[in-house]
Amino acid sequence: MFLTDSTCCVCRMRGKPVQIHHIDKNPSHNTFENLAVLCLECHNKAHVQGGFGQNLYPQLVTKYRDEWLADVKLRRDSANEKAIEIQIGEISKSDHSKVEPQSHNIEQAKPKKPPITYINLLPAFKSALQQQVQPKRDSGIRSEMVQANYDYIDSLTGILVLLANYYSPEQFDNQSPQEFFSKIIASRFRWHYAVAEPHGPGTEGKIVHIFCSHSVACDVEGMIEDMVAALVFGNYGFDLPSWKKQWRSES
Repeated sequence: MFLTDSTCCVCRMRGKPVQIHHIDKNPSHNTFENLAVLCLECHNKAHVQGGFGQNLYPQLVTKYRDEWLADVKLRRDSANEKAIEIQIGEISKSDHSKVEPQSHNIEQAKPKKPPITYINLLPAFKSALQQQVQPKRDSGIRSEMVQANYDYIDSLTGILVLLANYYSPEQFDNQSPQEFFSKIIASRFRWHYAVAEPHGPGTEGKIVHIFCSHSVACDVEGMIEDMVAALVFGNYGFDLPSWKKQWRSES
């Protein structure tokens, strides 16, 4: 579930209820290679027996699964690299004692307190991310608008993962920060869909995907704001109200 971002590998629409599918339809065959995460709709399609109705045959499900696993990993690695980039590239210029310039691994850089220089760069980084996805948001094409929100959420998650390394591991149930946040963000998708569709899944049309993905993006922004507030607590030289004002401003 973590490796697939709790998302169906076929339709790839986040927030939909999902199940573990046995590709060969043998429920006792639980090897990783025989499992795929599918939403309820795609799971039903995968269990159609033969004929023209079976458009999700085992080989195709496997192809979707493998491509989605690779895509999720690539997105996560990219988001982490973006978050590390401004920490390593910018902070190391002015604060060599806290972050080693040659370290490009989050696990190798764990100061007790995050460099304030990095915290101060986050609003500008957020603004740059917004500008990056704005063309898709302005496209008027539903799939493009939803994907823009997904891309933005992924990049913000990279910041969450990096900030988590300034916390004790016990704060995240001894899971990796990425796994911890993946579960939380998946639950926020489920929450917003539950609220937005009071008459049942799919009853409000496809436009709901735009609203729900935007709401999750706002949730993740709030999570970063909360973590920053906790990490700078006690630093009376840090102007948190001004930082929050910059962080909340739109690009």
